[in-house]
Amino acid sequence: MKLTTNEWLRDGRWMGLCRMAMVPIMIMVSIIIVIGTAAYAQSVSTTTVQGTVYLANGQPGSGTLSVSWPAFTTASGQAVAADRMTVTIGSDGYLSVNLAPNLGATPAGLFYTVVYYLNDGTTSTEYWVVPAAAQATLGSVRAQLMPAAQAVQ
Repeated sequence: MKLTTNEWLRDGRWMGLCRMAMVPIMIMVSIIIVIGTAAYAQSVSTTTVQGTVYLANGQPGSGTLSVSWPAFTTASGQAVAADRMTVTIGSDGYLSVNLAPNLGATPAGLFYTVVYYLNDGTTSTEYWVVPAAAQATLGSVRAQLMPAAQAVQ
């Protein structure tokens, strides 16, 4: 069976319409892939703060650590929401926690507020400044200056 010229034109129009309908679908798929890739690429890099916590008598201290922080933007431009977390200090005193670097963050002068709740019943508070590095020790993140709000109290 032979197709007439009109039938060829009619079939060609349908093919053209089908191709035109596919373009928005292909664009949407491309956008979804780009958004998915961008969302994946936006994870905040962290620094592993680790070390051993000791009691005044030289024994390892176990317990928990409460870490809280205000919202800030890292020096590399990554936004971090305000939050808090609780970390367990092992029976051998070992502590490891991943935190976004706040050294050079905006607004300036932000600290992580860290409260130790140790097994001997003591509680102490520290302020941490975390550098942008793979790892940092407990001693290196302890702030050398007390935040102004705390100094006033």
